[in-house]
Amino acid sequence: MQENEIPQEDILIVEAEIVPDGLGGWMIRCLNTETNEERYCKTIEEYSAFLNEAVYTTQKDHFKAVWLESPKATPKMIGEVRAKLMEYYNQIEGQS
Repeated sequence: MQENEIPQEDILIVEAEIVPDGLGGWMIRCLNTETNEERYCKTIEEYSAFLNEAVYTTQKDHFKAVWLESPKATPKMIGEVRAKLMEYYNQIEGQS
């Protein structure tokens, strides 16, 4: 193992998948793989809060967000989520 590599057991994996909300929009289904807590987030802010909460709850210093294939989501939903994620992270970058 290289010195800058992080051991797998020190990394929290959070899985995410885009799913239809039944109203023509989307939600992000998130799963904390350490605790098996599942949450449906309606906004990118809720998704970000879930990531922060998952890291805090498990006391891991590192996390990896793994996006699963979203077979029930339309290309439009996936595009919207991707755009909103980029917008959100650009806002955060601008604040630092």
